[in-house]
Amino acid sequence: MTARSRLGVPLSARIRTRRVASRPKLSRRERWVLGTAGVVLVFVAWELATALGALDPMFASSPTRITKKIGDLLADGTLVEASLSSARLFAVGFLIALVLGVTIGIILGWYRRARAIFDPWVSILYAAPRIAFIPLIIVWSGAGFRTQVIMVILTAAFPILVNVMVGVDTIDRQLMRVAQSFNATNFDVLRTVALPGAVPFIVSGIRQGMMVGLIGTVVAEYFIGITGIGGMIFNAGLLLDTSTALVGALIFAAAAVVLNALLEMLQARVERWRA
Repeated sequence: MTARSRLGVPLSARIRTRRVASRPKLSRRERWVLGTAGVVLVFVAWELATALGALDPMFASSPTRITKKIGDLLADGTLVEASLSSARLFAVGFLIALVLGVTIGIILGWYRRARAIFDPWVSILYAAPRIAFIPLIIVWSGAGFRTQVIMVILTAAFPILVNVMVGVDTIDRQLMRVAQSFNATNFDVLRTVALPGAVPFIVSGIRQGMMVGLIGTVVAEYFIGITGIGGMIFNAGLLLDTSTALVGALIFAAAAVVLNALLEMLQARVERWRA
């Protein structure tokens, strides 16, 4: 006996007409509350595990020890000085990476021949581990702030470049033909059709570039010059000062959370503008 004779209707028709329950969306406030609760739960479990002896405070520290260390580092000015140094490095490197990534991404996305020439190099450099270039960068530029900035640029520029390039390249061809039918020049089409259509890709590229730019800042400070928060983590590791090392890691984590929240707000504004 077939499925049709047993059920009266074909199985495919029953599947098509079945009502699928929609998953409820969480509001921003609910996500914030649940996320905060998850973080607090981990810190409480961490503190209890240390207090009960399940974790060795020498290697794992504890939230109370880290809080005390933050107070000590603020009191002697070490934390403020290191944070300002890292913020300056990240800001300079990321802004340069943003300008280069957006500019080159637009050029390669709009001009197909230029993309065909440089696309292999973009793929190679995007996939290559940036840390492998540190010895060469030090040889070429020395071990100073300029070399650190170069490292941040190499880390942050390529996600921006690739996203912008893809966004410009995947514009709606029908809209482009409509614009050209009104005698619009290539520059007019780029300015009025391609770039507005690529805005979500640009925002996504900025988001990715900013996150990996923070990683590039840590790597640059850790391996080049030993400055800022990355240098503080490096020196703390040499002295087995777990609390100080975790303070530095938490600062970078907090910076990532704040920057990600700001970019989510920017992305939401962009989506409302496009709608």
